[in-house]
Amino acid sequence: MWLVWTIAIIVVINAALAMITVFYQPRDIAATWAWLLVLLLLPVIGLALYWIFGRKLSNQKLATLATQKRLGIDEMVAAQQEAIAVGQDLIGQQELAGVPELVRSLLKSDNALVTTMNDVQLIFTQAAYLKAIFADLESAQDHIHLEVYALAPDDIGLKVRDTLAQKARTGVKVRVMYDAFGSHRLTHKFWLPVIQAGGQVEAFFATKLARANPRINFRNHRKSLVIDGKIGYLGGFDLGRSKKRWQITRDLDLRIQGQAVAVMQARFFMDWNTTAKIKKVHFQAAYFPQPDDHGDVTMQVVSSGPEQTHETLKLAYLRMFAQAKTSILVQSPYFVPDDSLLDALIIAVNAGIDVQVMIPRHSNQPLMTAASRFYLDRVVAGGGKVFYYEGGFLHTKAVIIDGRILATGTANMDIRSFKLNFEQAAVLYAPNLAKQVVAQYQMDLIKATPYTMAAVTKRSRHSRLTSEWARLLAPIL
Repeated sequence: MWLVWTIAIIVVINAALAMITVFYQPRDIAATWAWLLVLLLLPVIGLALYWIFGRKLSNQKLATLATQKRLGIDEMVAAQQEAIAVGQDLIGQQELAGVPELVRSLLKSDNALVTTMNDVQLIFTQAAYLKAIFADLESAQDHIHLEVYALAPDDIGLKVRDTLAQKARTGVKVRVMYDAFGSHRLTHKFWLPVIQAGGQVEAFFATKLARANPRINFRNHRKSLVIDGKIGYLGGFDLGRSKKRWQITRDLDLRIQGQAVAVMQARFFMDWNTTAKIKKVHFQAAYFPQPDDHGDVTMQVVSSGPEQTHETLKLAYLRMFAQAKTSILVQSPYFVPDDSLLDALIIAVNAGIDVQVMIPRHSNQPLMTAASRFYLDRVVAGGGKVFYYEGGFLHTKAVIIDGRILATGTANMDIRSFKLNFEQAAVLYAPNLAKQVVAQYQMDLIKATPYTMAAVTKRSRHSRLTSEWARLLAPIL
């Protein structure tokens, strides 16, 4: 009898702890139910899983980040918001259907400043990316600000570190902010040459557990580099090679000169001043030099993270899908959208729009690849076109609307990127650049295999079951 009572007491205590744990911080309904089931059905294992996957950042940290001033651009953002409040057109591209509405939406949800006369170069391979950044790092005169998700202690990572240390010794101000999970192979010793040369290095939202911190959500997935406030890099390339099986063969990064660099600089300072325990940054004119009129690209740099009330990037893609008239092309390492994004794509297909999704056949996250197949089946069943890239690990994150509007950055087309991680993207109102990405997409198609309804119906029961189980974890991963 005592055994029954003991089990009953444990069940009651576990249920109470589960309720307190899950409702301590607000979540969406799907994630709440998922964690309740995990904690109730797996009393001990469930708590361990929650400790790793489910813990959220403290409200204080999120509030601190959300209330940071955007150094250097606050007044310009306020002026543009006042302009749209009285009906002014900020972009002057009325021929692009839906663009004014998209511009207003991003300015409202993320204070995404509209910048013009930017020069933007597209980079599709790691070799070209490394050649470009090392050349620009060597030319730095005043400061280097690097925000990185994954930096490896291999030959590439060591060259980055040694270049930063060398520039710091010449008097260039060097600040590096890295994600402790994405760059988990790094130690404090790795950064000593930079620190001893006078550079500053911070782990984003570091904890007392340092690298032993088991939380894998709420990571800083932003990847940006700002040099002298004049040159910026934004995109998907990491610094170093993964030790996992599949090496990245294709990605997309932007080299930017012009007004948009100031927006990237402001974002870096927001993250830095939230993270740094000391040596916070204050406004200096040298960080925001008056840009030359380098080009003709109009764009907005958009950031998203769990400190925001709304999922800014997801809302941006919903707006873009809704305004499409002829085509929607999506490239992403993973495809695990929520219901709203999936429905938006199916609605577009039903409206006669050419909807295409391309992901790699293989990735370094088998669970996410399995979950992706569940959602790709729905796209195919709805009439969309799906392609598996066979040329290696496709790491590009791009959305092209009507061959005229391009969105690219760090965010994958998945729930984690929109809800759990800190991400950054650029929306470019530049048909010439969009056409270049479309051309690269067409080249990728040569190495891709169509995933058709015939292939969907041929899937084995085991394959379907694996995808079903994998996608059940999507709300909490």
